[in-house]
Amino acid sequence: MDSTEAAKNSPEKPSNSWTKKISAVLKFRELNVAIAFLILCLFFYWQSPDTFLKPANMAIIMRFVATFGLLAIGELFVILTGGIDLSVGSMTALTGVMVATLMVKGIGFIPALSIPLSIIIVFILASLVGLWHGFSVTKMYIPPFIITLGTWLMARGLATYITRGYPIVFNSEFPFLFLGQGDLFQIPIMFIILVVVALTSSFILNSTTLGRHIYAIGGNIEAARVSGVHVNRVRVYCYITSSFLACLVGIILASRLGQGTPTVGTAYELWAIAAAVIGGTSLFGGEGSVFGVILGAAIMGVMINGMVLLNISSYLQNVILGIVLVIAVTYDTLRRHRSK
Repeated sequence: MDSTEAAKNSPEKPSNSWTKKISAVLKFRELNVAIAFLILCLFFYWQSPDTFLKPANMAIIMRFVATFGLLAIGELFVILTGGIDLSVGSMTALTGVMVATLMVKGIGFIPALSIPLSIIIVFILASLVGLWHGFSVTKMYIPPFIITLGTWLMARGLATYITRGYPIVFNSEFPFLFLGQGDLFQIPIMFIILVVVALTSSFILNSTTLGRHIYAIGGNIEAARVSGVHVNRVRVYCYITSSFLACLVGIILASRLGQGTPTVGTAYELWAIAAAVIGGTSLFGGEGSVFGVILGAAIMGVMINGMVLLNISSYLQNVILGIVLVIAVTYDTLRRHRSK
């Protein structure tokens, strides 16, 4: 028997299978992001060992992650199709003001409404805004940047007009406050909501035909159209999802703060986009994952919390945000050019 036949007949080394599995794990796209998150946590723990890991501080970080994670998941759906949504920060303010108004004051001759009914009405209105975005982009061919920027201005203005600049405050015993202020086994309710939304979104993107169509549109919209994908319907769905999740954050923050205020959500659209891009989502569309977005949001949450612990100026925090966002976008652009 020659050496070739001996090689064919010899049993495969058992190490090959687990070596391949380890290699696959070590090469997953979000590995660099996970390593960066771990290093960041270690750095801030080193700087504030007595404070960083306290349960109260962990709860603060989880609330940050929940806020930016929910917005970033909405951005993920839109960005995967090659779009962008700049209205999420202002929609957060508007929906928080609206839900507070419906619960506390009512509208016109309509008295204050119940908690479930108020939330349902605000969700419907936010979804209509997302439908308007999708219709404008797909049927009127308005660039996503322009139409969502217009909504950003209008939503912020409406929130200020409804409140006349003054917050609408809930009674301290109002049961609605449990949504944003409550916890379950020391885990904030809003973080549990993030986990549920993340699992649902991950299932949609990875295990459904709709998810495959979303990635296909971002990869090559014309090829997806030729393949029979209902491109316009899918894009409209993504814009509705983004507005819906922005509304969810608005409701949660109104509960968290105990008031509906028009000043909440300032620059949140930038934080959400930064979390998505840091988590590996490509601004060119077609690439990204919910897990990566959550990692990106976790990095943003730890950064904000850590900078507060280190008493870094809020003005410098915005500078650092800008630097991180530019680095993430530059890295994504260079990576795509190298892969071509």
